[in-house]
Amino acid sequence: MTYVFFYYGVFVLKAERNVMDVIFNSFIYGLVIWKLSYGIVHPNVVLENPLTLLYFNGGVVGLVLAAIFIVVYTYWQLKKQHIPFAVYIRSVTPIYFGYWIVFSVVKGSEFPGNHFIWLQAVVAVVFFIVSSRIKTTRKLWQLLVSFHILVFIFPSISDMTKETTSQQSSSNIGIDVGEIAPDFELMTLKGEKMKLSQFRGKKVVLNFWASWCPPCRAEMPEMQQFYEQYGQHVAIVAVNLTNKEKNHQAVETFINEKGVSFDIMLDEQGIVSKTYEVITIPTSYIIDEQGVIRSKHVGPLSYDAMKRVMLSE
Repeated sequence: MTYVFFYYGVFVLKAERNVMDVIFNSFIYGLVIWKLSYGIVHPNVVLENPLTLLYFNGGVVGLVLAAIFIVVYTYWQLKKQHIPFAVYIRSVTPIYFGYWIVFSVVKGSEFPGNHFIWLQAVVAVVFFIVSSRIKTTRKLWQLLVSFHILVFIFPSISDMTKETTSQQSSSNIGIDVGEIAPDFELMTLKGEKMKLSQFRGKKVVLNFWASWCPPCRAEMPEMQQFYEQYGQHVAIVAVNLTNKEKNHQAVETFINEKGVSFDIMLDEQGIVSKTYEVITIPTSYIIDEQGVIRSKHVGPLSYDAMKRVMLSE
């Protein structure tokens, strides 16, 4: 998509190539800084497990560092190459909306039931088309401000809709947000029987994982750190896809290596993962004190992400 937007800027917007170079170099460098910022925020974790750099980022700190770099780098390049700011804004604004389209479509494919994400994509398309035709800097700034107002409105409406839906459907059992998580009973790695329903009264991270899965291996130490700090108030129910493991010993070895102290449940027949329609691992469901699903997360969760999600839900 970066190449598509680059040539769109050159051939459609008629932007100078050096202007497009500044835009995309700043974006790529900023992206790298954002990803590597996890090593700044959690250096010890990265030294112990370098894979975390692939799956996690520095969160807000990383975004701030990337934003600062992009601003400084862009200002320096515009001055160095004598590029007028108005010319830069004229080229960067449509590209910015273009990336919003891509971002919204990707998020929409992950959560097809969230109509507000798709509506955001449609709005971004409209702003992309309009900004491609506008020449004046003032109108482009107005477009940017208007777009971000709408972007902040959509999540608010979406949250209100979720809350209403949750209140209406919380009596139903299912795996959608607002429904009561299906109960199940499995044996733990310690040979004890454990039910999901026994954690009622606590917020729960229901996590599906496997020992051979690289993002799961990166996620587990983060989960352990979160459990050590908030385990008295939050339960972690880690369901191992044992039917996809070599044997129990592989699971036990991994758990011992990572120093995991919370209970591991063994889905030996794959029944529970099938019930929760787990395709990609790790997958986590965030469940409230009443057993109602509040959100679903596909992919690894960092300590910061768990803290943000669990303490704000």
